[in-house]
Amino acid sequence: MKRCKPDAFRKQVASELRQLGGVLNQNASEVCFDTGPILQAASMCIVSKPYGGESWGYQIDDLRFRVKTPQKVIPNTVGDYLNVVMNFKIQGKCSNEFSELIKLLEFSIVVTSNDGVYLSSWHFDKHIVSDDGMDEEPEDAHPLYHFQYGGKNLLPLGGNHGGILILPSPRIGHPPMDVVLAIDFVLSNFAGLHWRKLRGKSDYTNRLVEAQDKYLKPYIESMFSWWDAGRESPYVKSLWPHLI
Repeated sequence: MKRCKPDAFRKQVASELRQLGGVLNQNASEVCFDTGPILQAASMCIVSKPYGGESWGYQIDDLRFRVKTPQKVIPNTVGDYLNVVMNFKIQGKCSNEFSELIKLLEFSIVVTSNDGVYLSSWHFDKHIVSDDGMDEEPEDAHPLYHFQYGGKNLLPLGGNHGGILILPSPRIGHPPMDVVLAIDFVLSNFAGLHWRKLRGKSDYTNRLVEAQDKYLKPYIESMFSWWDAGRESPYVKSLWPHLI
C-alpha cells in the first residue's frame, strides 16, 4: 500500500490551491470575481487532519461566478446574467492509493437568476458506506461517485416547482473531482469562453494535468480493470453498478 508523507502531501495540495486562485484572478476575474474561498481552503488544508495525522481535507464555501445566461434557457425571461455558487468539501487519506485517497466528497452547484426568483441545483458526492462494508445495497443504481439533480438546495423555493417533478434518480456516475476539476467543470458548462481561454494558460493546464493524473486516470484505470480482472472487483462494481 503506497503512503505519502502527510505534511508534504497537505502542503502540496495547499500550494496547488493557491496557484489555482492566482490563475483565476489573472485570467477569469470577470466571471470568478472573488477567489478568497480558494485561498482560505489552502490555509485550511495545511492543518486539516479530519481522520488523524495521515489524513487531509479542505472545503470551499460559496465560491461565486457570474455567467451569461445561455441560449434556450427556460424561462427565457431570467435576464442576461445568472449567478452560480459552488460549495466543495473533500477529505481523505494522504495516500497514492486511489481507493483510500477520498473518504468524503461533496460538491454542489446552485444557479439563480439575479432576483433570486428562479433557482436550479445539482450536487455531486461520494456515496457514504460504513467502514465494515455491511451497508445494504440500494434498490436503484447508486454509483459510488455520482451527480444528482435537486436536493436540499431547492428548499428556498418552498415547494413552488411549477409543473416540474423532481426525483432523486437518476444518479449519474462521474469520476471524482478535486476543486481544480470541479471549477473546470463549472466553467466548461456555464462560462465556455473563459474556460477555453484558461485552457490556453500553462498555469491552469498544469493544475488540470496534476488533478486528472490523481483522480481521473485511476478512476478510468479501475473501470477498465473490470475486463482484465475477471469481473470480480466489488470496488469497481461500486463505481459503476451497471457492470455485469
